[in-house]
Amino acid sequence: MSDSDKQLGIIGMKIPARGRILASYKPSDHQQGGWEGTAHGPGTLAMKEALYYVLSQSVSTVIIGCDNLAQLDENVQLARDFTPLSERQLLALSEKAEPVARQALFFRRWS
Repeated sequence: MSDSDKQLGIIGMKIPARGRILASYKPSDHQQGGWEGTAHGPGTLAMKEALYYVLSQSVSTVIIGCDNLAQLDENVQLARDFTPLSERQLLALSEKAEPVARQALFFRRWS
């Protein structure tokens, strides 16, 4: 039974992990979170890769925070151009994100 048969909708949230998994990420001095506090460097993915990975899952919609209109315009264009990724492409992105996977989980407490 699929999610639609169950009348469920899955929401993809915090796709770029507040920017932490993006290669363009520049942590600010006042930013909090991370297993050792602020992430100390950039991630490994482009927004297109992060968004397409999530959109290739069984999601009904996504919620993406934007800091400016340029980011909004970029995200709208990415959504318009989207085609689902293959299993091979999904695996490649998972491997590419592995070095920064833990910083993407900044909201968790690690013991």
